[in-house]
Amino acid sequence: MSEAKNDILTPEASEIVEVQTGHLHRKLKARHLEMIAIGGTIGTGLLLKSGSAIKGAGPLGALITFSLTGLQVFGVITSIGEMATYIPVEGAFSAFPHRFVSPALGFMSGWNYWLNWALTFPAELAGIATLMEYWVPTDKLASWIISLIFMVPLVSLNLFSVSGFAEVEFVLCIIKIVTVILFLIISFFLWFGVGTGTGPLWFKNWAPAVVGDSSTAQFLNVGSAFTTGFYSYGGTELVGLTAGEAENPRLSVPRAITGTFWRIIIFYILAIFFVGVLLNPLATWSASPFVYSLQTAGISFAADFINFVVIVAAMSAANSSIYACARTLLKLAEDHQAPTIFAKIDKRGVPINSVTAITIVGLIAIVGSYASGPNGSTNVFNFLSGVISYSIMLAWMIMSVTHLRFRAGYIAQGRNIKDLPYIAPLFPYFNYLSLTIGTFVTMFMLMSAFYPNGTPTDEFFNLDWWMNNSWTYAGIPITVCLYFGYGIFVPGSMKLVAYEDMDFESNRLIETPEEKAAADALAFKPKNFAEWRTRIMHKLF
Repeated sequence: MSEAKNDILTPEASEIVEVQTGHLHRKLKARHLEMIAIGGTIGTGLLLKSGSAIKGAGPLGALITFSLTGLQVFGVITSIGEMATYIPVEGAFSAFPHRFVSPALGFMSGWNYWLNWALTFPAELAGIATLMEYWVPTDKLASWIISLIFMVPLVSLNLFSVSGFAEVEFVLCIIKIVTVILFLIISFFLWFGVGTGTGPLWFKNWAPAVVGDSSTAQFLNVGSAFTTGFYSYGGTELVGLTAGEAENPRLSVPRAITGTFWRIIIFYILAIFFVGVLLNPLATWSASPFVYSLQTAGISFAADFINFVVIVAAMSAANSSIYACARTLLKLAEDHQAPTIFAKIDKRGVPINSVTAITIVGLIAIVGSYASGPNGSTNVFNFLSGVISYSIMLAWMIMSVTHLRFRAGYIAQGRNIKDLPYIAPLFPYFNYLSLTIGTFVTMFMLMSAFYPNGTPTDEFFNLDWWMNNSWTYAGIPITVCLYFGYGIFVPGSMKLVAYEDMDFESNRLIETPEEKAAADALAFKPKNFAEWRTRIMHKLF
């Protein structure tokens, strides 16, 4: 590629060079960024796997888990947002740790994040197959065939331009957001007993509120539920990854961060709350807890519709995972941390070989599902989601550390914080909160995984244990080997980048007059009710 690729260009000049060198195109608008972040988040984690959190930890335990994870999410996405608006590059999860912490951490972080999304794609496909069992039993149509059927159009979509991907994702996200809102409304009335004939439910199903025969068991059950929380919230950080293809990063990225955070928190916290009050944690169900809660209330047609939308949501999350995985591998290849063949971008702005790589991973998982027998999709989903949960938590903690060093280096070089396009709120407290939550959650997860609490060993280390705790024997060893392996083969790569040596200029955002005017208009402080109403509607919609 020519040296012009690394120059700071206006959008018009950039578009010309992108066609010549095969670079990513800046075609993502604010509405795309918001929906991509939501699309990568509202999937099988919330709509399918959340049932295991309610069963394992109880309705109150699950609510606590999702609330604490949501707090950590806020600190992480604001940290990424500050760095990504100043330096809007693709592959932020490898580029930023490499620049501001150490090359070895950048290498490990990039490959960890790639692994996260590489496994998310087949996990979502396996989740779709599990959801389809609600209508089509596995003895009539094998789950691996269902995964393959859904895989073909998703991969094909990502072989088109990024704008085509974004528009489809936008539509899919609207469908599932509207449906989640409808579910919340229906659940609200069911909670008050409307149409049930049994009177208000209140907290009758919080029996128990936290599952466990002792305080120790309750503590461990809540700790183990965090794997579901991380898996469910994974994807909110996509805002940082999409900044490299945002049309106006200073305007669209902060808006996407703010809007995505509040919508996700509202959807997640309220959804988990209502599922918890509608379902007893000691009940048995195999379908999505959202589907089962409406089915239990006698609204069968609504249950069928919700199951359909849950499948749409899983497709959307799988779609986002291909996008994220391909862009991360692209950046690793451009930085010579992956085979350069994956740096190829066609004239439409599609990293064609990187998309092919994630397709191969999906096919391998489908083969694994076939080899695992009738319940292959469920086993594959549980195994992959455990590794993904660990990868997400590690990625978040790495970015919190990276942001702390970003700020320290920025100030050490005599730069003014006010010159940043977006300033993360409550710095550095949310970074410390994120790291504290991540550290304690890791301790909880380790204790819940290896402390049997009186359970016989033959029942404790059974197939379910191996499927649900894959992060302990697969996730951790992989990332440790990545970090120290790179450190050994590249001497000095584990050394921290000195503050004075940090690169704050390459790929730095230079706004056009039109982009700056748009950002200034958004920063304008409303002076009356009409202006405040316009500002609120703009932020929401």
